Amino acid sequence: MILYLTYWFPAPERARTIAMFVVGGVLAGVIGSPVSGALLQLDGLGGLAGWQWLFLVEGIPAVLMGLVVLIVLPNRPQDARWLSPAQKEWIQGRLNNGSTPSDAAPRHGLLAIFTNGRVWLLCLLYFLMNVGGYGYELWLPSIIKSFTTTSSFVLGVINAIPYLAAGVVMILVARYSDKTGERRNVVAVAALSSAIGFAFSAWFNNPYLAMAALTLAFIGIKCTIAPFWAMTTTFLGSTAAAAGIAFINSVGNLGGYAGPHLVGVIKDKTGSNVAALLLLGAALLGMAVCTLAVPKTQRTSR
Repeated sequence: MILYLTYWFPAPERARTIAMFVVGGVLAGVIGSPVSGALLQLDGLGGLAGWQWLFLVEGIPAVLMGLVVLIVLPNRPQDARWLSPAQKEWIQGRLNNGSTPSDAAPRHGLLAIFTNGRVWLLCLLYFLMNVGGYGYELWLPSIIKSFTTTSSFVLGVINAIPYLAAGVVMILVARYSDKTGERRNVVAVAALSSAIGFAFSAWFNNPYLAMAALTLAFIGIKCTIAPFWAMTTTFLGSTAAAAGIAFINSVGNLGGYAGPHLVGVIKDKTGSNVAALLLLGAALLGMAVCTLAVPKTQRTSR
């Protein structure tokens, strides 16, 4: 999807475009958290466990939408039957005007992607982001449950609060990133904000303050995504974008395993959330520091 969006929107608009795509997942968290909590309460109905009801009700629409995408979604503006020739030319003109050759783009074929130090640095950034992001999202319900006693539905409603806040702030941050052309520093500040949120959530004993800190941590994580990919797609250039995005995704998403796994191990060993939250905060702090090592990309014309 990141690659697909580059076929339709020029680089100066890419952060807010990606943010609009990502906000779909955030809104799914707002709606899905209480819905998931309610579905879990169907445990035993029809001989199915609550988690089985959750998988069926939330999984089937996603499968059906996949079929819709295959039929309806055009690859590029040139393939869109609902666009006139003049509209297709206008979109392509904006894409051409918004592109800037990157001196960092690979010049020696696809092999150069796997040997380029900057690509590996971007892989590291995305890995650290996912350590914090997946570690947060998969363990947040149990973390919330540790300082409140309530039903699964109410727990889902509480769990939706960080998603709602993140959805609003990430759009504003993405618009600022596009307006100023600043990518690197926006990613670094957002990651640092998340690290601070994790640190305070580990320190606070008051459940309301802890929840506020956890919300800050999640906002920071989500606000890194759009400017990160806007920075990455500008750096990779058109010819290397497909393989480069796939490679960064593949390596970076290993953090989706590492984060939740490490949180689980630490919680089992310590019987507390404190060390786990500090670990997630350390991952985002590492991302903030490493982001500053990424060379600044040139601002593209508007």
